[in-house]
Amino acid sequence: MNIFLLLVGFIGLAAISALFVFVARKPVWAAYVFLATQPFIGGIDRGKLIPLLRPSEALQFFLTAAVLAGVAVRAVRGEPLSVRFTRLDRAIALLAALSSIWPLFWMFARGRIPSSTDFFSTIVMWRLAALYALFRWVVKTPEQVRKCMWILLVSAGLLAVLAIADSLGIYKPGGIWTAAQSDGSNTGRGGATLNSSIAVGDYLSYAFAVALVYLVRGRQPRLLVAAISGLCVVGILGTGQFSAWIAAFIVVVVVARSEGQMARLAAWLVPLGVLAALVAGPVVAQRLAGFSGPQGLPPSWLGRYDNLHSFFLPMLGNFRWVLGVRPDSVIPAPETWRDVIYLESGYLWFFWVGGIPLFLGFLWFARAAFRKTKIVIERRRDDISVAAVATRAALWCLMILSIIDMHLTLRGGGDLFFILLGLTANMNVPEPLPEPEPPPRARALGGVVTSRRALGAATPPREGS
Repeated sequence: MNIFLLLVGFIGLAAISALFVFVARKPVWAAYVFLATQPFIGGIDRGKLIPLLRPSEALQFFLTAAVLAGVAVRAVRGEPLSVRFTRLDRAIALLAALSSIWPLFWMFARGRIPSSTDFFSTIVMWRLAALYALFRWVVKTPEQVRKCMWILLVSAGLLAVLAIADSLGIYKPGGIWTAAQSDGSNTGRGGATLNSSIAVGDYLSYAFAVALVYLVRGRQPRLLVAAISGLCVVGILGTGQFSAWIAAFIVVVVVARSEGQMARLAAWLVPLGVLAALVAGPVVAQRLAGFSGPQGLPPSWLGRYDNLHSFFLPMLGNFRWVLGVRPDSVIPAPETWRDVIYLESGYLWFFWVGGIPLFLGFLWFARAAFRKTKIVIERRRDDISVAAVATRAALWCLMILSIIDMHLTLRGGGDLFFILLGLTANMNVPEPLPEPEPPPRARALGGVVTSRRALGAATPPREGS
């Protein structure tokens, strides 16, 4: 048995070392591997497989370390390296600092010692910022961007299938995907391998934006794109989350406005929505039945309001919201039937963690991201512009849905948003050359195709003209 374990450990170590060297030599594979695995390992709790870390976090650190090792080797060999910081880069760095350094400093200034969960909470935005930088750096050709988009669509399609099976009770991931502490978001809903129906809704909505742009632009193979779009729609309905349904609607509106295809998309999506509603009908009916209770609102909504009113708002009183309370937004529950209480409001999260400075930092970041996506959409028509449209749709979802949940840092959805933003801000892929103007309409004359303009120049004027 000991020999067998040693052999397995040796093979595992060799495989990890080989992957490290491979990614160091071919950095773009860091993007491919993370995109392909995130929907399926992002929901595994911290510490369940790896001490102190989620597997998705450990994978990101591993891939980033491999990329940086490759950069160091190439720098030693004399390869020139250039790093250019843009307005969007500075906005992301400031947002990360205001959500980590500032709240810790404010706790120390008040004589309070941060807990371990406070320190772990400050890592989240830096991890997302690093993910943005990774995809902005390693993807360097149009073909690589296209592969990233297709990996995203295929993995989103598989996630949608798992979400549909989960919501209908056909298959529910267990084992390592069993949540240690449930936030109640998966009761009868499609949380799949992200272990949160809200996170699945965000991920599928952002991927749906990419698929919609591909559909509108006639990207081949159209049947495959249409099939993935349908799976995303059904999966979004299968989450049973109103926020996911709202996000899908926002995505459709943003894509239609960006592409100038409002009527065309409406014609496609009405029958698709009807078919999806029929497939996910039981889940939709169960969610709508919540409004038939004695108080006219679903129990989850009433519980959310009670948590905010009874626990979080009093702690934000006496102007504590001005400079923030603490980095960790999860508080212990006084009841015996639950362990913790989550802060279920994105905008209150900003004031809880960093007060007005963090909220203003988020607004500056959102302004910089909207500006960047607008510029890219106006200048490009390649896959980076597809990422820009999807990023813009995701950003609108964040701005609107953060009223009810903190979608910016939500696992799965937050990762995908910063991935798309990194691809949008990519400065390594050159802009495509402008398409040549189509030649003037031509006609055949004596077996030779001649344009009318050329004929007019060569034909002498008729008499009397």
